[in-house]
Amino acid sequence: MADDNSTSEKALDLLVYGPLGLALYVRDTVPTFARVFVSRGRTEVDSRRRKAGDRVAEQVSNARSLGEFAVTVGGPKVRERVGEGLRGARQFAEQAFAGLVVPEDGSPAVPGEGPARPARAAEPKPPVDRSARREEAAALAIPDYDELSASQVVERLVGLPADQLAAVRSYEQAHRGRRTILFKIDQLTG
Repeated sequence: MADDNSTSEKALDLLVYGPLGLALYVRDTVPTFARVFVSRGRTEVDSRRRKAGDRVAEQVSNARSLGEFAVTVGGPKVRERVGEGLRGARQFAEQAFAGLVVPEDGSPAVPGEGPARPARAAEPKPPVDRSARREEAAALAIPDYDELSASQVVERLVGLPADQLAAVRSYEQAHRGRRTILFKIDQLTG
């Protein structure tokens, strides 16, 4: 009978007392473990928030420093470059418009530049042989040369052979002396 008693006690231990003891143990220890886990989780989250906040603050500080540097150092450089570009555009425009208006004294229309040819106040101008000039212009590789503005002539110079560029240079120097055209021929032949 002792075997029956020990088997029933083992079954009772395994099926009743064991689970009951485990449940009581879990009931007593889970709140402690839960507090430990919660505390650990909060500590970790707070640590990561601080690190992320520090990183963001550092990035903002770096961006602010870079912006201040760009404004103090880059601003004058940008103004200088823009000024250079505007001066170049103004010079180009003055040269382009100089060919559109030719004063009667033969001087260029660009302010600040000296006369293209020395002015002869005492001597009367010789009469212009318009038919000879028309024949000369007709011999050029650019049709209707005398009716074109300097910018239109400049567009047509590209692709002309050297001998035709020399003919245009010679004609331009002899008649109107537009610097825009002469400068472009220098660029193409130089």
